[in-house]
Amino acid sequence: MTKLSAGEHDVTLNGVRIHYTVRGQGPVLIAHSGGPGADARDWDDFAGIDEFVTIVAIHPRGSGLSGPAAGDAYLLPDYAADLEALRSHLGLDKPVLMGWSHGGMVAMQFAFTHPDSLSRLILFDTSAYFGEFLNDVEASVQEFKNETWFEDSLDALKKEWAGEYESDEDMGRLWQREKKFYFKKFNVRAQAYAERTKDTLIKIAPLRVFNEKEAPTFDLRPHLKRIKVPTLVIVGRHDFITNVAMAGEMVKEIPNARLEIFDESGHYGFVEEPEKFHRVVKEFAQG
Repeated sequence: MTKLSAGEHDVTLNGVRIHYTVRGQGPVLIAHSGGPGADARDWDDFAGIDEFVTIVAIHPRGSGLSGPAAGDAYLLPDYAADLEALRSHLGLDKPVLMGWSHGGMVAMQFAFTHPDSLSRLILFDTSAYFGEFLNDVEASVQEFKNETWFEDSLDALKKEWAGEYESDEDMGRLWQREKKFYFKKFNVRAQAYAERTKDTLIKIAPLRVFNEKEAPTFDLRPHLKRIKVPTLVIVGRHDFITNVAMAGEMVKEIPNARLEIFDESGHYGFVEEPEKFHRVVKEFAQG
């Protein structure tokens, strides 16, 4: 097994400065965060899974502590190419790959583009197709309509998808308002997490590319049968943006996949049900 050095690292891959963090012990698991444009530090403490895996948390191009990509090269194949370049740079054979939200879309792209470069795949609160959500954004959050914050958060959500922001800071303010939708309950635990991660801004360059160019048209479903490796699909029962139906569709199409539903979670199972997240990932990663 390749020996990795714990800590913070930078490397230039595919012409982009990529930052990554190494922590933990055991078999290597590459973690790709969401957004796009979200900071990899939003993984927080990973629900303690670094107890049994060595996590390599990549800061995706244009996000977190990584540099921007020339020419707005922020499409799924671009991110997947960075994963393969990082795997090769680190001398890894077949790591486990875990992708969360947009990172799960990247992970699927990687799995059928580089089928011999991973051993297992974890798809966490993600989707192979996004058209259903975009058809009616407001309908997707009706579960929260009786919350006192509903109208304010809905206003922020609509402004994001309408592209009504000019800077990372603008988007950061919208994100803090709409984030409440991403939890089953915006309770003390969720609020504490939001406070810990409030300064990790969403970068708007990659976000605009996805929201305006890729999200309306991309469809990975025809390629899912090409994913060879054992796959775990995790979804929160109350995830409004990548929902249970989307997860079920992936499980139906990926040959060796199983579904794990987190009944007390929205989009943040590792925050809302950390003990279950730790257990489920451990059982799967250890085979």
